[in-house]
Amino acid sequence: MDPQTAELPILRLALAGFTPAEQEIIGIAAAQASEGLSWRVSPSLNDADALFINGRRAAPWEAGGVRVNPSAPGVPAVCIDLNDWQRPLAFSVPLAIAGLAGGDSFDLLKPQSVVTVLRKFGGWLRPMAVQFWLASRIVKERLDLASSVYHISVDGRLQAVVSRRNGIGVLPIADPSRLASAVWARRPELADEIPGHFVQTGLAEALWQYAMRTTRDLLPTYFRSGPIYWCRAPQLPQRMFRDSHLLIVRELAHAPASYADLGRRTGLVESVLTRDLAALRLVGAVTQDRKQALRFAVQPSGTANQGSHAAGFLPNGTALKPTQRGTGVPLGDKTAPAPLAPQSA
Repeated sequence: MDPQTAELPILRLALAGFTPAEQEIIGIAAAQASEGLSWRVSPSLNDADALFINGRRAAPWEAGGVRVNPSAPGVPAVCIDLNDWQRPLAFSVPLAIAGLAGGDSFDLLKPQSVVTVLRKFGGWLRPMAVQFWLASRIVKERLDLASSVYHISVDGRLQAVVSRRNGIGVLPIADPSRLASAVWARRPELADEIPGHFVQTGLAEALWQYAMRTTRDLLPTYFRSGPIYWCRAPQLPQRMFRDSHLLIVRELAHAPASYADLGRRTGLVESVLTRDLAALRLVGAVTQDRKQALRFAVQPSGTANQGSHAAGFLPNGTALKPTQRGTGVPLGDKTAPAPLAPQSA
């Protein structure tokens, strides 16, 4: 396999409570922190891989949370439940309240401390970066995982296992920068056991993350003409879905639609529609194959809704009525309810 066909993710850093000048200092340090993995300041807290909080503007919030006051008037405060925050986090010093930070810290007067923290975070995020790299190879090379398992090694040491049944397992200390020399060994289906100390994730989750983060256009040309059908609810955690996904699902669960018609009915810009459809396609949620859609539509009663509950969406019967053809969906609609049970194609 050509190593040039794979890619690595750009890591996203969210900032809370910093002035524009302070953000610029962090941005410069982030550019210097790259060691195989690049950082970019992200405006979205939900999509961030890591978070920096201005310690001078932080205060306790509820049980185990933190409230970050804004750096300028008219900007809302940011409230974060640290009990649910599962990603790297660091506070700038000095802290407004002693003992608030239980993790990493940095000093904006010492930019090298920012670089040090980001490089540490990059080490923690290595498994995610390797999963992304593996997913890029699976998609680019169209690897057959239906009857094969792949063991990925570097210099004779196992770095990852990829299988349809058990998903992707990654050695925690696998170095993304060395993956270009990795050897992919094809194994039989029974060789899909993942070592207990590997970081494991589902195949659908890895493919979804790749589709949502890559800069490549993954939607096949043929998806831009002819009808697109809804198949089934993706087996993914609810936190991974955006409102734009729900808008698409709501429309397709109501009736098949062409790419252009779907754009008109949802009101989504082309880049978002293309990205989201590609992600839904990779996890088997949408198709242009009418026969495939019909096969899911005639599954035994109860089977289809299992996916709806697994994805955390409303089951069939509790959703509001979808929009009528051609009317479009207001972009302010933040609920986008969808039945997520296969409809008649």
